[in-house]
Amino acid sequence: MDALITANNLLWSLQIIIELVIVVLAVVGAIQVAMTREDAFTVIDRGKMNWILALGGSALAILIFIPAGVGFIWIIGAVVVGVYWQDVRPAVREVLGNAQ
Repeated sequence: MDALITANNLLWSLQIIIELVIVVLAVVGAIQVAMTREDAFTVIDRGKMNWILALGGSALAILIFIPAGVGFIWIIGAVVVGVYWQDVRPAVREVLGNAQ
């Protein structure tokens, strides 16, 4: 029984760490979006304000629901953050790199 409790505590701690990493990535992404020119997002057909709100909202929702133990909220936030870092950010960097 003690082994199960220990395993449960380890898994819960791992989930908290993952959630906090996602929050950090969301905040860093939102800051990067805020500091990027608006026309770069126009070229890739994405809304700058939409991404600021999506990333900031993801970070806020995860932070609010961590103590409640709501498991699916951080997964939604992770998807939003993943789409930004794997799709939007490289496209913006490519546009800005070609703007010279």
